Amino acid sequence: MDTQPTQYEKREATEDEVENLRHVVDTVPGVVWVALVAAAAERFTFYAVTAPWLLFVTSLPYVTKDSIKIAGLALSMVFLGLGTGGVRATVSPFIGDQYTVSAPQLIVTKNGERLIADRTLTLQYIYNVLYCLDFDSSDALLAEEIWKVKLSPQGNVLPQAAKVIACSARERFRLDAAKPAFQAEKYGREVEWDDQFVSEMKRGLIACKVMACFVPFYLCTSQITNNLVSQAGQTRLGGTPNDMVQALNAIACVLLGPVIQKFLYPTLQKHGIAFGPIARMTSAFVTMSTAMAFTAGLQKLIYMRGPCYDHPLACPDSKNGSIPNDISVWAQTPIYILLACAEILGFATLSEYSYSKAPQGMRSLVQALRQVTAGIGSAFGIALSPLAQNPKILYLYTGLAVVMIVGAPIFWLVFRGYDKIDEELNVMGSIQPSNNDHMEETTSTVRP
Repeated sequence: MDTQPTQYEKREATEDEVENLRHVVDTVPGVVWVALVAAAAERFTFYAVTAPWLLFVTSLPYVTKDSIKIAGLALSMVFLGLGTGGVRATVSPFIGDQYTVSAPQLIVTKNGERLIADRTLTLQYIYNVLYCLDFDSSDALLAEEIWKVKLSPQGNVLPQAAKVIACSARERFRLDAAKPAFQAEKYGREVEWDDQFVSEMKRGLIACKVMACFVPFYLCTSQITNNLVSQAGQTRLGGTPNDMVQALNAIACVLLGPVIQKFLYPTLQKHGIAFGPIARMTSAFVTMSTAMAFTAGLQKLIYMRGPCYDHPLACPDSKNGSIPNDISVWAQTPIYILLACAEILGFATLSEYSYSKAPQGMRSLVQALRQVTAGIGSAFGIALSPLAQNPKILYLYTGLAVVMIVGAPIFWLVFRGYDKIDEELNVMGSIQPSNNDHMEETTSTVRP
């Protein structure tokens, strides 16, 4: 799975070539890189606003009343939520849409090697880069109007989707019951959609079900910006602000992203080890569990060190909270490295998976549902906030580790069948309605 080989010749590959030749990442068009940097600029703005700007606005001289400060903070959070939700729901499918090659391409390099440029691997690469750039955003560039790929308007498919769901609900939520042939035979009526649309709905529901399993994953990643910052404050900082240590997570993501993409994935492929999206997300769950277990272990170690033991900064020996427990803040480093690995394997894969499985006219909706999943994770975080105090927080970290390690095999057992038909699911959107036989057989293999 080497990336972007030097091309000498390129054409659409035959089925035999697709079956027998090595698959690689295609050359990423320049417009995709522009869109990726623009998405990174949005993240740069988000990170700049969520902390320094909020502190600045709520600390103005004329903002003296606590009620005004809270109101200003709440209003800012509402606008940030609306803006972030809108951007994140649209930018991810927009970036995927800029790569327009749908069929496998045969590439003959200058040294005569014949390779297959694979759309699935290319999208995987693009979304891995997107996730890394989210942490390395420094320039704000806009996609030029003349460069970007515009999809022709296809109308609002949500009414059709609602009708398909309604038809399936009458038959115990069997989506096959919404197909035109079934509706004509049983109810004697014609519907405005075709078999392909129903099959794409099946595929989209697969992505939604996978997304729903990421609620505890989002809850774990939210520890980076709150409880892990507090944990850092309980240790010897050596002049480093406790809220700056989390930058290790961003650094690890930027450094490990290319390593995973260019070395781990190709090595596994070279040795014939299947590492499809469900397997990658399962690995992310296991890695996240390891990160939370390490966090719990570190918290226990903090409690074993003086001067305040299991009540850091809260005993007389801390001299009004100025002396932390005797352990270096850099003991958190492995946590942020593990979190970075989990996020690359989990979030980057989920972005690619939700884009490739969503119906073409509903990609933004599917991405919006992903933000709902993140919101549910945050709601659980609020509900568990009573545990975020010493020494109860040890139980919180331990519980998160247990949830993730128990959830990993369950996730694998429930969804592993989708890895076996991943390629078939990915090409469903490009199949014409007249060629649905194989597509219907594929989507019936594993029911959503």
